[in-house]
Amino acid sequence: MEYCTNKILKSISLLLLISTLSSCSIAKDQKKQESEVLDFKSIEFSETLPITYARYFSIKRSGDCNYSLVSIQGEKNIIIIEENKQIPANIPSDYVVLQKPLNKTYLVSSSVMDFLLKLDVLDRVKFSGTKKENWYLDKAINAMEKGSLVYAGKYSAPDYELLYSNKTDLSIQNTMIYHKPEVKEKLEQLGIPVLVEKSSYEKNPLGKIEWIKLYGLLFDREKEAAEFFNSKIQEFSALESPEHTDKTIAFFYITSNGTISVRKPGDYIAESIKMAGGKYFLESKNLEEENALSSMIMQSEDFYLKGRNADILVYNSTIDGMITEKSLLLAKYPMIKDFSAFKNNKIYCTDKKFFQETSGAVDFMTDLNKILKNKDNDLKYLVKIQ
Repeated sequence: MEYCTNKILKSISLLLLISTLSSCSIAKDQKKQESEVLDFKSIEFSETLPITYARYFSIKRSGDCNYSLVSIQGEKNIIIIEENKQIPANIPSDYVVLQKPLNKTYLVSSSVMDFLLKLDVLDRVKFSGTKKENWYLDKAINAMEKGSLVYAGKYSAPDYELLYSNKTDLSIQNTMIYHKPEVKEKLEQLGIPVLVEKSSYEKNPLGKIEWIKLYGLLFDREKEAAEFFNSKIQEFSALESPEHTDKTIAFFYITSNGTISVRKPGDYIAESIKMAGGKYFLESKNLEEENALSSMIMQSEDFYLKGRNADILVYNSTIDGMITEKSLLLAKYPMIKDFSAFKNNKIYCTDKKFFQETSGAVDFMTDLNKILKNKDNDLKYLVKIQ
């Protein structure tokens, strides 16, 4: 009996010893991990991603490529952390923190969708700020029909409960969100990081396309993004004789109250016209400095004075749809009958999908180059108004 008791006591002592050693080992490991906590200030963002034409964003990376720092002009800095990598301590409180993988994005900026389609990452977008009937991109429409992409409210009125309950990990907005700052604040309070993109601010259309590099980084398609961008540069380089033609193009649409909305001289549309070999009908530099908007309103009389001698008119179909007949344009703006382009049948309308196919800037310049040379065949984004 005494033997059994001693044996039991020895076993208990052994178990206590093992337990103590295990506890010590765990405590030691915890202490080691605590001592190895990565401090944000210790990260050296020594690698700079080459950005050729874009001016509104930049990307720097750590030497091991585990951490990326994205700067978007006028916005909060963004730190992107690779999957399963430690979130550094002491990240500045005003930084946006994104931990990969990003698989449940709420996409509000519709111009970004085309980039994501080109990178084949539509499955990473779960929520749309655009209704199905307002998409002109077939894959986005199909995704909404199948239910893999769900409407979660526009920028000013998102479905917070839907987004929160589904653990949305990123919201991509454009600057419209600043008309509703309380929405941005609420999303962030719910733990949904907000990225405000500014590709539309780029003056150079090639810079606008270069934003695909940012989305390549976000969704692990960096190689594909670089290859796509380089292919577009090659297409532009091959553009047939883009030298200046001295022909003038007016890009506009007529608002519901009869005023005329035009692009500013420094806008990427105006720059596209110049790069395609034409001349934008507005040249005043003062117009660019009034505010950051890319468009401006002209009174019908002012548009008449500035645009009646333009060689070509291009009607923007984005707001109120396409116009296919001159009579419809005449009904909207009777004074257009005196315009040289109207008399010479040199009027075009943008295709409805033009502004959603963001990556098509080179194709648009190719179209412009063709109509400047009196070639109306095989246009991608422009339709002649008969």
